[in-house]
Amino acid sequence: MTPESYWINQNSHYPRCVDGRPVAAILERAGGRWIVVRRGEDAWRDLGPQFPGATLLFVRALEELIGLPREQAFDLAERASLRAGLKCAFHIDDDLGKYDADHLDDEALVALAADYYRGCGYAQVVWGSEINAVIEMARQRGWRFYFAAGPHFERGATINRRHGTTFDASRAASEGASRFNLDVSEARAVFDHLETILSQRGFAARAQTWLEAAFRAVIVQLGGVDAPEDVRERL
Repeated sequence: MTPESYWINQNSHYPRCVDGRPVAAILERAGGRWIVVRRGEDAWRDLGPQFPGATLLFVRALEELIGLPREQAFDLAERASLRAGLKCAFHIDDDLGKYDADHLDDEALVALAADYYRGCGYAQVVWGSEINAVIEMARQRGWRFYFAAGPHFERGATINRRHGTTFDASRAASEGASRFNLDVSEARAVFDHLETILSQRGFAARAQTWLEAAFRAVIVQLGGVDAPEDVRERL
């Protein structure tokens, strides 16, 4: 199948990372504990927009572009996301397949999730040694999260400008067509709300320019393309 075969309408208010690996499981907090709410192909069907780091993208934008302290950046990222009709999410992985998340039972997944912090390549690149603290803050706030399973095989990347659509990353990965994707229209909506909250005219346009450049750069670092100009645009 061609990459065009994997474009699909979004059906979830929870964003996903641009990561192209299949989703093993989705976890949510209920009554003070984490539970597995979707697994395997059922988890694959949860197709919200894709941003680098999912909701963590907006935390980083506020830190880098405005210089906000992290806790305040989390607060505003949450507020703007909710105003844009999105909930908050992030992801970790199974140590590139070491823990074989697809075959762990729910109890083992929850136990692993309690102690494991890595897996989001974007978060690792931009926060480095601070990643544990960032992931822990998202976890303490009850953000939904999911496990990406196995090693990276993405080749190719897209900036998708068609509102309401996204890349069916898990299915594509399972069929050998893994790639990275950014759904820029939905990210811009969150930036628009941040501009209003911050009362900073021009913030949204500046943040979108920053986002697209950051996406191109990090995908090169993650090996998805050889150069930033190799990222394709879906108009």
